[in-house]
Amino acid sequence: MLGSGVMVGVGLYASAFSPALAQTQPSTTDPAATEQPGLFSPAPAGGSLLTPAFRPGSATAPAEDGRTVFRTGTEETAPPGSRPATTAATSFDSKNTRKPRVPQSLTQRQQEAARLKKAPQPATLVPGTNPAATPLVVPGRLRRRGGPDIDQTSRLNVPVTAVIPRRFPRVEEDPFAPLGVRVGAFTLRPAVEIKSGFDTNPTRVAGLPGSGLTMVSPELLVRSDWQRHALNADLRGTYTWYGQHYGLVIDNPGTVSSSTTPENIDRPTMDSRVNGRFDVSSLSRFEGEARAVVSIDAPGSPNVQTGLKYFPMVTTVGSTLGYVQQFNRLEVTAKTLFDHQMYTDSHYINGLTATNGDREYNQYGGTLRVGYELKPGLKPFIETGANTRIHTTKVDRNGYDRDSNGTFVKAGTTFEFTSKLIGEASTGWLWRFYVDPALTDMSGWTIDGALTYLATDLTTVKLVGTTVASEIVVPGVSGVFSRDISLQIDHAFRRWLIGTARFGTGIDDYVGSPRLDHRYFMSFAMLYKLSREIQLKSEVRQDWLNSNQTGLNWNATQVTMGVRLQR
Repeated sequence: MLGSGVMVGVGLYASAFSPALAQTQPSTTDPAATEQPGLFSPAPAGGSLLTPAFRPGSATAPAEDGRTVFRTGTEETAPPGSRPATTAATSFDSKNTRKPRVPQSLTQRQQEAARLKKAPQPATLVPGTNPAATPLVVPGRLRRRGGPDIDQTSRLNVPVTAVIPRRFPRVEEDPFAPLGVRVGAFTLRPAVEIKSGFDTNPTRVAGLPGSGLTMVSPELLVRSDWQRHALNADLRGTYTWYGQHYGLVIDNPGTVSSSTTPENIDRPTMDSRVNGRFDVSSLSRFEGEARAVVSIDAPGSPNVQTGLKYFPMVTTVGSTLGYVQQFNRLEVTAKTLFDHQMYTDSHYINGLTATNGDREYNQYGGTLRVGYELKPGLKPFIETGANTRIHTTKVDRNGYDRDSNGTFVKAGTTFEFTSKLIGEASTGWLWRFYVDPALTDMSGWTIDGALTYLATDLTTVKLVGTTVASEIVVPGVSGVFSRDISLQIDHAFRRWLIGTARFGTGIDDYVGSPRLDHRYFMSFAMLYKLSREIQLKSEVRQDWLNSNQTGLNWNATQVTMGVRLQR
C-alpha cells in the first residue's frame, strides 16, 4: 500500500512539472537570463514550483537531427531545435562529431607552405592525350645555373614549378632481335644460317654449266658490358658446297686473260675479328684489333692455276694497336699494324703439288689521323699512312721481286647528325712503289667510307666504298687496283617483314696490263622474322663482268632460300 501511494505521488508531481520540462528557451524579459548564473545558483526570480525558469545545464528539446545538446551561458538564447554557430568549451554533443577547428594566425613560413600546398595540381597524364611534360616542385637547394626560374612573387623566393620532359618507357628498336646468352660481363649471340639454291655460273667463266649450292654460315658475336673499357668479337664463317664438278679448262694459262677453273669449286671463307678499347682517362685510350681472314682466289681470276683439283686457301692473320689522345676538340690517333698472308699448296688433278710460298708476305705499317670537332656530329680529319710488304721468297715463280712500299693520304669526316646520318667517308690518293724496276708503280684515287642514313623509322640506306691494292702472280703485272661502291636500302613492310635492295659497281685495274674490268651487281632479298630465334631468308642476285679483253665477259644469276637460327 505504501509503495502504491508513493508511485501515485510521483506520477502527480511529474504531471504537474511536465510543462516546465518541455520548455526550451527562457523568456527574453527574464532578468536572470542576463546574469549568467551558475549551475548551482538559486532559482531565478519569477520562477515558481509549477513553472520554474530555465536553469543552466538543463537539456534542451531534441534538435532536428536527433541530438540532445546541453548548453550554458548565452547559448540558452538560441531558438528551439537549432545548433549554435560556435560551441562553448563546456558544451556536450551526444553525437560526438568532429567540431570545426578555429583558424589561427600562421607564421610567414607556414603561410608559404600552405600556399604551395594549395597550388593547382597537374591533370592526370593519360598516354596519347597529355603533353609529355610533368610539373614538378623544385626545392630551393636545387637552384643553380641553368635551373628553373624563380617565382619573384614568393616571399621566400623559392622555385615554385619546373617543367621537365616526361620519360616514357624506351621503345625496343627490334622486338625480334636475339636476346643472347649472358656469361658474366659478356653477352654471346650465336647464330647459323643454312641456305640452298642455284647458281647459273658459279665458276665465273663463260660457257660452263650452272650448279646447285648449299651454304652453311655459323656466327658468334660477343659484346662486353663494362662501365669502362670494351672487348668485342665478331666471328663469322661460310662453307659453300656445289653439286657440279668441272673438267679441265685451259684458256691462255699464266696470262692476264686466262680463264680456268678447278675440278671442285667448293669455297671456305672466314672473317673473324676481336677488338677492344682500354680507357686510360676521359681524353685518352688504347685501341686494338686481332683478325683472321680465310678466303680463296676469286673464281675467274687470272691467279687461278690450270688443272687444279680445288682452290688453294689463303689465310691472313694480323693485328692493329693504336692510341687516341684528345686535346679539347682536337683528336690525334696513331696506329701500328702487322699482317701475315700465307697460302696452302696447290693440288692438281694429276696428283702433283706445288708450293705457293712465293705469294706469302709480311706487311708492316702505321697510320696517323688528326681530327677536329667543328660541332657535335661533324669531325673532319686528315689521315696518312705507310706500309711495306716483304715476301717470304725473294723472287717469285716468274722471276720478279714483288717487295714493295706503299703510302697514302686522305681527307674526310665522320658524321653523327641526330642519329640520322652515321658513319664516315673519305677520299684521297694511294701510291705503291715496287723494288723490281720491271714492275710498274701503282697509284690512283681512293674512296673509302661507310655511311648509314635513317631516312624514316622504316627505311634505312647504307653506302659503302672500299679501295684495295692486291697482289698478283701474272708476269709483268704489278697488282690489281680495285675500287668498289655499293648502295643498300632496307625497308620494313612490317616489323617482321624486311625487304632489301642492293646495287653496286666496281673496277679492277690490272696495273702493268691494258686489262680493265667493270663489275656490276644487283640483288633483292626478303627477310621474314618468325620469332627472336628463327628467320626465313630469300635472295635473287645478278652479277655481270665486262672486260676490255676478248672472251672474259660473263654474267651469273643466283637464287637462294634458307633459314637463320639465332639465340
